[in-house]
Amino acid sequence: MNPPANPDPGPAPPRSALGAIEGRRTARRFDPDRPLPDDVLGELLRLATLAPSSFNLQPWRFVVVRDPRNRRKLRGCTFGEARLTDAPVALIVLGYLHPHETDLAAVVARQVELGALTPDQAARVRAEAPRVRERSPDPALDATRPALLAAASLLIAAEAVGVASTLIEEFDREGVRRGFGVPDDHEVCCLIALGFAAEASPFPGRFGLDHACFREHFGQPWDPAEGGPGPALDRGGPGE
Repeated sequence: MNPPANPDPGPAPPRSALGAIEGRRTARRFDPDRPLPDDVLGELLRLATLAPSSFNLQPWRFVVVRDPRNRRKLRGCTFGEARLTDAPVALIVLGYLHPHETDLAAVVARQVELGALTPDQAARVRAEAPRVRERSPDPALDATRPALLAAASLLIAAEAVGVASTLIEEFDREGVRRGFGVPDDHEVCCLIALGFAAEASPFPGRFGLDHACFREHFGQPWDPAEGGPGPALDRGGPGE
């Protein structure tokens, strides 16, 4: 039996984390005919959940959207973002506002079981975490920050295994909430399209550290001699 003329090569061989950060690009177009294998998607989601979070409360949640009808509905919540329908998978990244109320006991118990906390430390965490969360002036921001760290981890992990991605930040959050049943105690943080790129994306450039970094105090010029390279808009690095 002859093999297919153009067999799907699957994801590329893994690359290092540094290589993935350096080489990551935002996919401009996805190949709609290449599905994302279930095991690859599952591993990317697992790696995303290894991101850091305050008190290890892990407030990220992911709605995985694969059905073409639902991806069209999600596209309707954006400004016509075609990558959500071309890519085989779309993710709605959420941040949960109240993990200290529902998840703290299980999180602490697991840390004690794994030896990550002593019983005394666990008691302090049980007492301190609710106080810190309830004093917060901006619970939505507290939920959003770790969810975006998880999203960033997923983007880097995807690049590391040859999966293309696009982070989408401009969309109708309330439309997503209504269309996908997101409850009010979850923030809609961002959308991610995942799949395989239909074309290579060129490096769009980055400012050098002298533009983004300060020494000791805001506005104090960065000294490249003390901490690395200076201006380099055309220097190779990560994509959008």
